[in-house]
Amino acid sequence: MTDIAGQPIVDTRAWRGAELAESDWTTHLSALEISALHDMADALPADDKGWLETDRRQIMTPAVNKLLETAREELAMGKGFVLLRGLDASDAERLRRVFWIIGNGIGEPVMQNARGEVLSIVADRFAGAERGVDTRGYESNDELRFHCDGGDCIGMSCVHQAPEGGGNGLVSLFALYNEILTHNPQYLDSLMQGFPLYSRKEKGDRESTKKLGSVQQTRIPVFAWHDGAMSTWLNIQLAELAAEVSGQSFSETERDALACIETIANDPSMQLTFKQEPGDVIFINNLAVMHRRDKYHDAADEAKKRMLYRMWINLHGARSVTREHAALRRGIRGPGPTIAAA
Repeated sequence: MTDIAGQPIVDTRAWRGAELAESDWTTHLSALEISALHDMADALPADDKGWLETDRRQIMTPAVNKLLETAREELAMGKGFVLLRGLDASDAERLRRVFWIIGNGIGEPVMQNARGEVLSIVADRFAGAERGVDTRGYESNDELRFHCDGGDCIGMSCVHQAPEGGGNGLVSLFALYNEILTHNPQYLDSLMQGFPLYSRKEKGDRESTKKLGSVQQTRIPVFAWHDGAMSTWLNIQLAELAAEVSGQSFSETERDALACIETIANDPSMQLTFKQEPGDVIFINNLAVMHRRDKYHDAADEAKKRMLYRMWINLHGARSVTREHAALRRGIRGPGPTIAAA
């Protein structure tokens, strides 16, 4: 397989949501796989600080190894996402351990926030109140527009889902490329040049209105080619914030290109919509697929509020990509890798 600039992508990476929705695209875990995952999770040290030193290969079973090899291949060369269904979310601690096993089996965890967390908690820290610009979106109940994150892949495991809202959307950036190549080729140069990114300092709160972050001047291309393969990446909001904070406004073509790609991404025929159920584990290739989330409203009961576990990982055996995309694999600098308290 060779990807050539200016030529459409014709394999399974360029899926359309309307077509995919007609099939069962989830991976339903077997009783054998679930049992093996539980055994591996139970073999982890009691203190999660020891998880960072645990060699996954020493506790890996053949059933789980086959499952995770298939998932890794699907992430790297297939649809670019995998949803595993069948785990029980009633035991949140065991689910957290299983999620760690799955993430480490697929790739190498990287730090995803300034606290150095390699496994974090997704929840609304502000109870729906207004937040500052430097607060990370996953710590709010806000709508999150289509975007990609750090590392090769983002993974999420659902413990509790919101009673209202919180739906998810996925869209193939390879399919978006094909659409733009066919119908709006005038935007390709701008998208291949890419956009600088705003870098949050994660110190915003509901009273803060000051923009504390910085702008990374290196442009991240939306579409790029390296060694015969195309990789993709885009975070629309961070590109917009970079232009606003730096005072370097988009050109008309850049502004129109971003608007075009967001319009296509939100087309019901292009995106795959779903809602993660408790126990679901999903991994999404950031260099192939964008994801979004609807605004949600939490349960009144504190014990039932929406909560997920979250990881960024770099795929084991990942192929090389252009240096701007490779830089995203570093994650976010922190004091050292830690695991968030459950």
